[in-house]
Amino acid sequence: MDISSPHAYDARHRPTDFQADAASPKSAYSPYRYRDGPPMLHEPGAPYKLPESELSPGQTLVFEHPQDASPKARLTRITASKAWVLPVAIFLVSALILSLISWERVTKHSEDTHFVYLANTFNSMLLAPVSEEAAKRREGKVAFELERTPHHRNDWASYWDLTLKDGEQLRGTWMDEQGTGRFRLLGSNEAVYVERASINQRDSIRRYFVSFPPGPAFLMMPLAAIQGYEANDVAFTIFFAALNIMLVFLLLRRLSVGGRSARSLKDNLWLTLLFGFGTVHFWSAVLGQVWFTALIIGVTFSLLYIYCAIDTRHPFWAGLFLALAFATRTPLLFTVVFFAGFLFFPGGHFLRRDQWKDAAKKLALFCIPCLIIGLSLLWMNYLRFESLSEFGHRYLAGGTIGRIKSYGLFNIQFVSKNLTAMFTLLPRFQPEYPYILISKHGISLLLTTPAYIYLFRPLARQWRADKFWWALLWVTVAVTAVPHLLYQNTGYEQFGYRFSLDYSPYLILLLAVGRRPLSWVFKAAVLAGLVVNAFGAITFKRFGQYYSDDFFV
Repeated sequence: MDISSPHAYDARHRPTDFQADAASPKSAYSPYRYRDGPPMLHEPGAPYKLPESELSPGQTLVFEHPQDASPKARLTRITASKAWVLPVAIFLVSALILSLISWERVTKHSEDTHFVYLANTFNSMLLAPVSEEAAKRREGKVAFELERTPHHRNDWASYWDLTLKDGEQLRGTWMDEQGTGRFRLLGSNEAVYVERASINQRDSIRRYFVSFPPGPAFLMMPLAAIQGYEANDVAFTIFFAALNIMLVFLLLRRLSVGGRSARSLKDNLWLTLLFGFGTVHFWSAVLGQVWFTALIIGVTFSLLYIYCAIDTRHPFWAGLFLALAFATRTPLLFTVVFFAGFLFFPGGHFLRRDQWKDAAKKLALFCIPCLIIGLSLLWMNYLRFESLSEFGHRYLAGGTIGRIKSYGLFNIQFVSKNLTAMFTLLPRFQPEYPYILISKHGISLLLTTPAYIYLFRPLARQWRADKFWWALLWVTVAVTAVPHLLYQNTGYEQFGYRFSLDYSPYLILLLAVGRRPLSWVFKAAVLAGLVVNAFGAITFKRFGQYYSDDFFV
């Protein structure tokens, strides 16, 4: 797999044989048939070939033939072409800017180091069979239980392990006043009545867990092995945020050279700037903290997944990165439709009979890492909470959050508030200092990223491949956004609608393939979004006078 070099067009290898859809001349789809490889939906099409004058250094590489597809050949080709220079520069500049905005935060870990706790727990569990010190830390702990009591009570999962005076043991959470009354048993909705006087207080303990998917904690294990609980989650998050910005550029460049977007180098740089600094990605990247670290790393795996999923070119890697994505952010599981679209509708048509065998092979390769990681997550759930489907949010704050007890984690009751947070929640302006108040439920996506208005102004779809890409990207956005709308939390607390990061890569691709020229109005909207998100990056959780707990309507 070559992430640095796009499948590029070279005039010396201009394909001459193609098949057109005879159904309609206007909507004809003309995938070029390469002599040495399968057709690619984003290969240079007749109307969208990027002019040679617009190719950036390294983009005139020969198309990736099987005979030169070895890692060594690819590395040699990339090094000789200097195609890596601009992406690496984007990464370094982005990391510098994010670090400067983060300022004092980047020098130490944040207050919400849930993944650091979990990474240390993973390290101890691995070392326990061979290390007496690690075994001592795990003594009396159940699987994946944190070995250190959290330093605050915000968003840790926990339950009580009670020992009654008659010797009976119960695991679960209190449904009534803490410490007496109804007690809901672990892994079920069954409740029993427990009187405080019947509890053996000395042998009863509270067990703590991290309910967030464990992907970032696995990545953090080497860092935790070196720095322990002092591991710097802020610098860790900034590294992946800068990597995201570089990956967006590489992905856009691939679509340009392949003919899917035909965006110039300048256009791709503007779109990269939009993603990195004109969306909620900017202010989310400079904080560390468990919620934002998960979102940023979820974007990293999503971008790698998209790159590999296009035209099902790398099914195994696509499956692996998707699995790592939903092991970081559960809603990203729904982006499987992006791969499925290319698998079952190559060229925008449903599979022909002679294509089923190849599709079945790709599907098997895709599913292997998804099943391995997915089953591992279910097993982890069962060992912690005696339920395959319970990842721990039900046990946040010891299971005492009222709206979760009443409606569950997902319910149509939450849609109205989430839609408001997503689209219509605005700051409140006032005549006295600080003049502006922002709800901690966030502000509208159309205010943090006004350039998103261009999503609804694409040029007309004429070619079948265009219509297919446009529909597939919007379907992926929709199925990923729906769980957020039904979720019990708006994203509080936040500057902008942070959950949109789960599908923001697909929104950027929609802008890229929309073919609408990036006018001065669009660029002004990008800069406006940059200013808004810079304000959030500087002030959020730093200057509290600008923020309110109220939900403005």
